[in-house]
Amino acid sequence: MAETQTGNVSPACREADMRADPEKQARFRALADGRWFDQVVAANRAYLSAAVPEPSATERDHWALSCLPKTGSGQRLSTVNMKRMETFVLLQPEEADSGDDAWGFLVVRESVLHRYAGPGQSVEQQHPHLEFDRSRPYQDAGTDQVRILGWYDELIDALAQEPFATAARELAAPLLSGTTNHARHHNYQLVDQVLDRVFKGSQPLQYGGNRRAYGGPNTGKSIEGIDRWS
Repeated sequence: MAETQTGNVSPACREADMRADPEKQARFRALADGRWFDQVVAANRAYLSAAVPEPSATERDHWALSCLPKTGSGQRLSTVNMKRMETFVLLQPEEADSGDDAWGFLVVRESVLHRYAGPGQSVEQQHPHLEFDRSRPYQDAGTDQVRILGWYDELIDALAQEPFATAARELAAPLLSGTTNHARHHNYQLVDQVLDRVFKGSQPLQYGGNRRAYGGPNTGKSIEGIDRWS
């Protein structure tokens, strides 16, 4: 396939081959047929809108969105990668048939959140519904980073606020200056939905779900348990 070749393979040919990949098509269809599809689309749209200027111009090579990646225990619904690291991840609940909503995490510049927080309350105190994890830093992001966990709709709400959007954008900026080693996992079918662009074969679906406990933020589960989810 062209996606594994180098040299004079054009970007258009590489995209065509990736779109035609049966495994990528099957992964997208499996997600689209599931109950978390709209949640995944909405949350990734919120993240890319906040963190990535002109996402269509930099997709695949500078940032990549995977669909039902095999990482970890198989709970992942999608992952945005930049350079060698993940920046936005969505996961299904521990019990897939529980009726629970998707949850996830994003990685942002912690100093930006502190700058907006000002004196008085800490960032955590101002946003008690979110969980802030500093236990596992990513090398590509440097020392100024924090991982924020929450329900998919809480992450959407956070990204709509200037402090979180700016913190996500400032972390992503230097990462987007390079290329990602996850380009081969980019799923164009899912990105079509996220970027709301028309492509033959795209089929937007509708879903409305319920929010319940998923064994993630603020449920009493030890933060060490995140390693197997991520």
